[in-house]
Amino acid sequence: MIEFKPKIQGETVEYTSVENGKVTGHITLTYHQTACAVKQIEADNDETAEGLIRSALNAAANRSAYTAVYEPAAFCHVAAALGFQKEGDKLTGEIPFLLTGTCCKQ
Repeated sequence: MIEFKPKIQGETVEYTSVENGKVTGHITLTYHQTACAVKQIEADNDETAEGLIRSALNAAANRSAYTAVYEPAAFCHVAAALGFQKEGDKLTGEIPFLLTGTCCKQ
């Protein structure tokens, strides 16, 4: 079973994914007021990356963040599948819509 372990300090959210005692990924997100940004992500696969992104966005939303920017080059296709959209040279989205899942997107 995979676990997503949080570490939240100040305006920084970090999650580490662990499966059977082995670290399988890590994400760092920063937030300030109603905005947040995914700064870094590493993961063994797309499913782990998606879980890390969702966990970090949910934690930011629970701290009043509403908009999100996805900055890493890694797993951009996963971020796009969640609903991040290209805006200039950035991937952006609104957290409530990013967390709805693909079944509700048109």
